Amino acid sequence: MKTIYSFIVIAIVLGFTSCSTAENETIEENSLFESVKSTYGVENASYNVADAGNIPAVSTEEMRGVLEALRQNSKTMHDCTLTTDGKYEKVIMTGNYKADTRSAAAGEGFVLNVALKFSNEKDQVYYWGTDYSYSSDLFDWRAQGMSLAPVVGGDGYTYGFESQSYLYFKIIDEGGLLVKVPIVFKGDYNFRNQAGTYSFQLLKYSK
Repeated sequence: MKTIYSFIVIAIVLGFTSCSTAENETIEENSLFESVKSTYGVENASYNVADAGNIPAVSTEEMRGVLEALRQNSKTMHDCTLTTDGKYEKVIMTGNYKADTRSAAAGEGFVLNVALKFSNEKDQVYYWGTDYSYSSDLFDWRAQGMSLAPVVGGDGYTYGFESQSYLYFKIIDEGGLLVKVPIVFKGDYNFRNQAGTYSFQLLKYSK
């Protein structure tokens, strides 16, 4: 009888321990998600966005790896490069990053790319729009229109530009919750000297 009683007590204790461990893991995951939201400016997103089903599903930890890579480079300015495709000249601006994730010990690379299209005729600059592209299976990048205007007090050839875009994530450990993170892309370019700088910044760290 003592043996049976001891077995029952042990089973009950193990049951409580198992429940407690599961609860602690859930609390830790929720705490991590809320911390990431607060730190990087993560916002809840609507499932009405186009192609919501194709937005990559990742863990909170993977999302944090992407956002931390961007945060660390938010104040880093890069030099623009100029190329042509025969029809337009293009100011090319690219961000290359490494996201620390558990699945990639050396870091998982991702790229954001912007190409500002223009033509230059008789010393007059004509803007033909902006192409956005990216390379990653950790998120979906959705960009909006870009503002482009002469720099006040400049030489008439230097233009400032800015665009707000969003990284979209579907968070596995939050039941597939769809979230977005605002990214600011901005810089300036001198069309006469063919030189300029740019940066990709988390909105929260763009001031």
